[in-house]
Amino acid sequence: MLSFKKYIVPVLVLLLALTACSNDATPTSTADPSQPPATLPFNPSSHTSVQTTAPSEAVTAEPTTEELPADYPFEPVTSGIYVTRDGGIKSAELTDFDNSAFETARYSEAELKLFVQSRVKAYNEAKQQEAITVDLLQVKDKIAELILNYATFDDFMTFQGSDFGVRSLTLLTRENAIRNYDIRDLKDPSGSSVDLLTALRQSDLHVLAISGRVHVTVNGNITALSEGLILTGVNSVRCDSDQAVSFIIFR
Repeated sequence: MLSFKKYIVPVLVLLLALTACSNDATPTSTADPSQPPATLPFNPSSHTSVQTTAPSEAVTAEPTTEELPADYPFEPVTSGIYVTRDGGIKSAELTDFDNSAFETARYSEAELKLFVQSRVKAYNEAKQQEAITVDLLQVKDKIAELILNYATFDDFMTFQGSDFGVRSLTLLTRENAIRNYDIRDLKDPSGSSVDLLTALRQSDLHVLAISGRVHVTVNGNITALSEGLILTGVNSVRCDSDQAVSFIIFR
């Protein structure tokens, strides 16, 4: 059985910690939509917020009359994750890279890239597949930016783990969300309350179940969200719940 415990730390954060210690200085500061992955933080058969079976007719969706869904690219301005309708997932880390505050530079840009590439390579070799790829690794305006692309939600959770701020992450189909989850206290982007069946009345909607403390961006418009989430843009939220699972509905 493979062990990936050694990977569970955001890679840039780990590098900062290592270099700070070595210089004795303090640095400035896929999920398959049809099958919930192993990262689900509760058993749907026993958790109090799930397993309420809706009538079969309630699952019937209205045909979509709106224009084609938006498809927002991932252009992070803060650390966080990016989830797409088809279960794709990326992570972004934006970390201070200003060595001017130290008498001796903690590391070079070349060392940073070598460090990241070696960790990704080690993970992929252990998995015997290209489970993680580096989409972007650059230093600009004294900020290091790293974007990683993951083959599955499980790869993200294993490589980054809860230290990245995510405790659980599952992409639900519309039907699964209605039949198996008691999703309540939904609000639309204007702040008005909306019930689940109304929120999911159209067939091209997706539901992301998440817990943790992390900034989340999706590639479509957010149409409803539950408690524990703060809307930060038309396609982004801040999740601030370590225990309860929150739900993002997007198109």
